[in-house]
Amino acid sequence: MEEETSQAIAWISFPDLLPTFFVKEALFTLAYAVGNPLQLDMATINKTRPSCARVKVQLDLLVEKPQFVQMEIEDETTNATRSVKVKIQYDYIPSYCRKCKLQGHMEDEHRILHP
Repeated sequence: MEEETSQAIAWISFPDLLPTFFVKEALFTLAYAVGNPLQLDMATINKTRPSCARVKVQLDLLVEKPQFVQMEIEDETTNATRSVKVKIQYDYIPSYCRKCKLQGHMEDEHRILHP
């Protein structure tokens, strides 16, 4: 009862992603590398901010967060594939203390362990 969940909701961004990939299915597939995708922001849906796409995800604070996701792009006319590395930017992600199992601080900031 004194423990908080290690699950949190956060926004992630894919900067410099081509606007042709601003479709829910493509963005959710990329977001699965981080956690469970929940929704797109309105600017992404309306394609009013072509510089980056944003997705709200449910993620586990105990799992390491990837900085990139690999995307394979296939040319339908030639069947040639190329690999593209897509950068992932994280908006605010809460800290999680593995010692007391509470959100809001890291283990190295724990008051009892480090008075």
